[in-house]
Order: sequence, then structure tokens, then C-alpha cells
Amino acid sequence: MAIETNANRAYQHLRNKLIAGDFEPGSRLLYGPIGKEIGVSATPVREAAGQLANEGLVDLVPNMGAIVCSLNRNDLIEIYEVREVIEPATAALAAQRIIARQLAQIEKELSDMRALTVEHRQSERKFAGKRISKRFDKADYQFHKLIVEATGNQALMRTASQSHVLTLVFGIRQHAYTSAGMQRTCDEHERILAAIRTGNAEQARAASAAHIQRGLLDSLATIDEQAEAENAD
Repeated sequence: MAIETNANRAYQHLRNKLIAGDFEPGSRLLYGPIGKEIGVSATPVREAAGQLANEGLVDLVPNMGAIVCSLNRNDLIEIYEVREVIEPATAALAAQRIIARQLAQIEKELSDMRALTVEHRQSERKFAGKRISKRFDKADYQFHKLIVEATGNQALMRTASQSHVLTLVFGIRQHAYTSAGMQRTCDEHERILAAIRTGNAEQARAASAAHIQRGLLDSLATIDEQAEAENAD
């Protein structure tokens, strides 16, 4: 039981660090040092890495251990296709099932995103710094996660969480945040939230689908720009 508990602790620790952007794609997870961070041995960390590999977050490489995945263009398209099937449906269900406490939590995450957008705009920098970007990513993740939780459907929670984490870790962070881009994300979130707030399932579905489609286009544009830059070098 202790090993199982430690493995779960290690899994949650590693997953949270991946979501927070603490591990870059292609980096190696060192079981011993990671275990020391949370007071466990390397064995539970190794077990946790196996679970993360099943979720597509790391690759298990012989003689090297766990390597944080690097997704290509086609991988990203496939993940967004999954999101486009699942998340509009969850938004529609949330519009029918959400309760006041859950609605208030979602509104708070959007409020945090708007405050970060204003903070970045006032800085007069072209791109948001690491602190603002990480906090914006976290609020964005929580916004979507809370909508899925509002459905009360455990199977949807597992599936939607996995695909959204993958795009958060490998897709969203591939482009820098401008204040205009942050504002657009907030506005798209507001349209989803407004539909859920009024119980309009079809509007929630449409707003969610449009948001995911735009996210894919932005991520693909960044990947293509990076490829062009590498070819130019």
C-alpha cells in the first residue's frame, strides 16, 4: 500500500510539473532527484513515469528512462481533433448541469486571465514573461477542467483531461503570448461561459468548438514558423 501511495504521489508531482512547464520536451526525468523532491525512492517515480507514458506525456527509452515527449504537427492535429469531438459536448452538458458553486469557480479563473492580460498590456512588452505566461496557462487549464467537472461524468473527465493536458504541455506553450492573443482567448472563454451561464447548450457547444479550432490554427502556425526558421538556418 505504501508503494502504491508513493507512486501516486510521484505521479501527481510529475504531472503537475509537466502542466506547469517545468520540463521541456525532450528532457530526461531523473528518478532519483525527483524522488528526493517529495521524499520517496526512485522506484515509485519509475512507476509514475510508466503511467505518464500510457498517457502520452513521456517516452520510455531503453538505458535512458523517461523522456518528455516532443509532438510533431500530425500529433498535435490528432489531439485537437479529439478535443473538438469531446469538449464542445462537455460544454453543452455543463450548460445543463452546472451548479452555482462551479460557475463561480469558472468565473474566477476567467477573471484571473483577464487580470493577467491587463498586467501584460500595461507592461508594454511584446511578449508576456514566464511568470505571467505560466499563470495564464494554469488559469486556462483550470477553466477547461472545471467545465468538464461540471458535467459530473467521470469518463468524460478522464478523457478530456488527458487531451487538454497534452495540448497544454506541447501545443499552447509553443507560441509566445501577446496581449492581443491573451485578450482573444479571454473573449472566447467569455462566450463559452456566457452560454453555460444562461443554460444554452447549443451556444456553449458552438463557442467551445470555435475556440478549439482557433487554438489549433495558432499552434500549427507556430510549428510552421519554427520549421521555416530551422530550415533557413
